[in-house]
Amino acid sequence: MLTAVRSLRLTTGLILFSYATSHFLNHAFGIFSVEAWQEASKFLLAPWQSYVGLFVLYGSFFIHALLGLYALYRRRQLRIPAAEAWQLALGLTIPLLLIPHAANLRLGHALYGMEFGYRQILYQLWVVSPDFALPRQILLLLVLWIHGCIGLRSWLRPKVWYPRALPLLVTFATLMPTLAILGLVSAGLAVREAAQHNAVRFVANAAQQSLNRDVNWILISYIGLLIGVFGLRAARNWYATRFRGIRITYPGNRIINAPAGFSVLEASRWAGIPHESVCGGRGRCSTCRIRVVKGVDLLPAPDPLESRTLRRIFAPANVRLACQLRPLEDLTIELLVPQRMAAMSHAARFDAAVDGGRELEIVAMFVDLRESTALAAGLLPYDALFLFDRYVQAVTGTIRNHGGRVTSVAGDGIMSFFGLDGTAASAARHAFAAALDVWNALDGLNDELAGELQAPIRAGIGIHAGMAVVGWVSVDISQSLQFLGDVGNIAAKLEAQSRTLDCTLVASVAALRLAASTELETVAITILGQSDPIPATVFKTKSQLQRLVSIADA
Repeated sequence: MLTAVRSLRLTTGLILFSYATSHFLNHAFGIFSVEAWQEASKFLLAPWQSYVGLFVLYGSFFIHALLGLYALYRRRQLRIPAAEAWQLALGLTIPLLLIPHAANLRLGHALYGMEFGYRQILYQLWVVSPDFALPRQILLLLVLWIHGCIGLRSWLRPKVWYPRALPLLVTFATLMPTLAILGLVSAGLAVREAAQHNAVRFVANAAQQSLNRDVNWILISYIGLLIGVFGLRAARNWYATRFRGIRITYPGNRIINAPAGFSVLEASRWAGIPHESVCGGRGRCSTCRIRVVKGVDLLPAPDPLESRTLRRIFAPANVRLACQLRPLEDLTIELLVPQRMAAMSHAARFDAAVDGGRELEIVAMFVDLRESTALAAGLLPYDALFLFDRYVQAVTGTIRNHGGRVTSVAGDGIMSFFGLDGTAASAARHAFAAALDVWNALDGLNDELAGELQAPIRAGIGIHAGMAVVGWVSVDISQSLQFLGDVGNIAAKLEAQSRTLDCTLVASVAALRLAASTELETVAITILGQSDPIPATVFKTKSQLQRLVSIADA
């Protein structure tokens, strides 16, 4: 049932977004003239003006709106991610902005025989009510489009091709409302100028007052419906809390009393308990899954959506999706996917005090995940995303903690450098200390996710020191700190040799000599494009690196 409702909501949403797109395109023709706008509507909007088109359009609108209100009623609490909150708020606002426009046109034609051409609509907006109706119309365009784009993003984001198509989608999402508003402004200014010279004038229809009264009643009815939904939610939650509360016991013997009907994920958010949910609670991933320690026999059976996901991860009977499970009796649970640390939420972001470019002796470090394909095998797309995100956060957060700067995250390869501030010797010491902590962090991640991994996470690390030009690289309005020179390329080549040499870290002697005055066994590594082999040291065990870091810190 729930799956069918979501499919219907998605289908009607896509129909409405298609109509909005054709409507926005039609608005864009106003850039040329009102006549061009009128002529374009014969092609862009004609399919929607047929009996079949109107039935599909208005049917989709009412179904989508009612399903949205049902989803609002069904949602037990409103502590939700920002994107969902914005989508919900904008969706509830759309009828308030749309009814005065759409009801005027449709009811005026159907009940009072009124005809509205584009010039007359623009006259109403730009001449009769430029301080109220016009801003409301522009706000409607923006609110409707943003709401649709948020929903479209939620649907498309799991698709494998989405990252590649993202630049094109962003361009489309930006251009459409921009062109539509430009068309509205251009055509509206032309009509206003004509009105100022008495070249165009419309007399109010005698039935306009009756039409306005009808439209106001529709608006009041919608507001009443909205208040009713919130009132029913409040009454239901009060009753559930007062008479039918569910006790959920979390690890650490933390107990919460949640209203009956809450999903476990909603209960966690309601109580402020961190609980992973990469897909936003839509049942598309398994990162919110829990193990039911007590009360498993009293749980309702999983619905088809939850069952499909649980089968894909071969979950036992006592493992359920927290976003889909709505317990009817008390239960004790364990969260199976640890919550990412808040301190890591901005781990890949950095600020730097470099303006322009300058030549520095830096230490480059390249970290690459090994056998990433095998790690992701058998995982749901969002689960694989969660795993790689934890790896990236662990590595980038550790680098930043030691003063390093992350310059790129390409796939599972992470390039960084040390030496923006301070001496080259201190940069080398920080780089090797960071390498040790990366090693420790990945070991810790393996322990933390032991039950989720088919094989342990392993990475190779390459470190090299040399001269580079460091500065900001700007693309449009965005900037990133980068370094140019062979030092990064050599660090990456050294990391690639860690597979052949069966070790975790390969560091050049140039970097080692900066970090500590010690002699270690070296090997000569031939790198394509370098005239001479690069002398380097191989670190196969963590204790080797620990000794070097201890010497460097002494």
